[in-house]
Amino acid sequence: MGHRRAATIAVLFVLLAGLSAVAASPTSAASGTPCWKRVINQWLDNQPINETYKPTCYRQALKHVPEDLRDYSDITDAIAAALQNALRGTTTGAPDGGSSGGTGSSNSAENSRTLQNAAPDRSYYRRAIDNLGTTSADSLPIPLLVLGGLGAALLLSAAGLAAHKRLRARPRPPQAP
Repeated sequence: MGHRRAATIAVLFVLLAGLSAVAASPTSAASGTPCWKRVINQWLDNQPINETYKPTCYRQALKHVPEDLRDYSDITDAIAAALQNALRGTTTGAPDGGSSGGTGSSNSAENSRTLQNAAPDRSYYRRAIDNLGTTSADSLPIPLLVLGGLGAALLLSAAGLAAHKRLRARPRPPQAP
């Protein structure tokens, strides 16, 4: 009877350890990042939104797009196009997301054509921006950081000039004859 009880406790312990390992393992759905943020981050990484998400995820992403991205980029168009593709059930193949229609009588010379400079080398500026880590939805925009630094430099300059003016306006002690 004692061996049976010890075996039951050992099995329960192994089962509990296995369940806790499965619960602690990171998955894309339980990683803590909402799907709308993954959609925005994928677009911010200069990648087309070609991973298929649920339509509700695209709708939430459209609601959570930051105002500056909404005003100055085409992120809403890209998310709306991905939403339409998800609703149609199409995968990304042709540039418009649809199927490339045709009669099938194209010759091999047309199929072998490729774009020259399809992916140009990234500039030093672009590589520096990518290395700063500002490619997620939670990061601070670079222009905001630059303007903040410029504002701080101007304030320090104005304070230095005011202090210099005040020091020069002080009365000097009389000189001994």
